[in-house]
Amino acid sequence: MSGKKSFIQVNGGNEYLVLSKRQGMTRIKLDDILYFEKELRIIHVHTEDDIYSFYGSFKELKNMIDERFCRCHNSIIVNLNKTVHLRRYEIHLVNGEVLCVSQRRYSYTKKRFLKHLYENFSCIMKDDIV
Repeated sequence: MSGKKSFIQVNGGNEYLVLSKRQGMTRIKLDDILYFEKELRIIHVHTEDDIYSFYGSFKELKNMIDERFCRCHNSIIVNLNKTVHLRRYEIHLVNGEVLCVSQRRYSYTKKRFLKHLYENFSCIMKDDIV
């Protein structure tokens, strides 16, 4: 991203976000990421075990990540694989955290969540589930 570059690395079928900073490089498995949170020019990567931070923009990040990630708020991109419940203006994650869904992005987030469930989980979906 700005300065030192961050990038996605594929290794043995696993995908990693590699953060390159002055202190060294950190590799985070995409499957372990709960969500990204933007604070001014800093992006915080939340996992169940830790929070990693780097300088960048959501625009650059969005070009690197795949469909499992959804921007549900101006400052949050959530991993739909880590989402267990979507209630109006709230996303509940597997670790118990609850994130805000902006009013403007609710409809888009709901559509993406339902599509993700339909494509990734073997269940019978009805229009009125969420």
